[in-house]
Amino acid sequence: MALESQGITIFFSTSTVSSTAAAAAIEEVNSFSGPTGSAGIIDVTHLLSTAKEKLVGLRDEGQISLDLNFIATGAVQTKLRECRAARTKSSIGIAFSDTAKTIAKAECYVSGFSITGSVDNKLAAAVTIELNGPVTWTTYT
Repeated sequence: MALESQGITIFFSTSTVSSTAAAAAIEEVNSFSGPTGSAGIIDVTHLLSTAKEKLVGLRDEGQISLDLNFIATGAVQTKLRECRAARTKSSIGIAFSDTAKTIAKAECYVSGFSITGSVDNKLAAAVTIELNGPVTWTTYT
């Protein structure tokens, strides 16, 4: 059964997202994408190979991209901008809307924060979160 996107909360903390009580929800998230994990492929083919031979390299959990309504005085949006500027290792968690209360969490760095605006439109922000280490899947309280 498919899950709705509505009701998903994305948490950010400079300490932990082990429980949602230890982190703060990012204000006014419109959409997200990621984790975009992948792994490199290592070619180990040699002269006696009869076909390509490969190993899988270390996984790279990739990034999470967020689109937000820009809130200049939002506490968590301010923290995202500060962490990007200071290169602070932080934590992110995506709390899903399922009844099991699934959360995907990881250490991260904020690598991008851009603001856009135009005539007859809202101020928006695009945030890029670079994941560090593994994404762990568990449940939240």
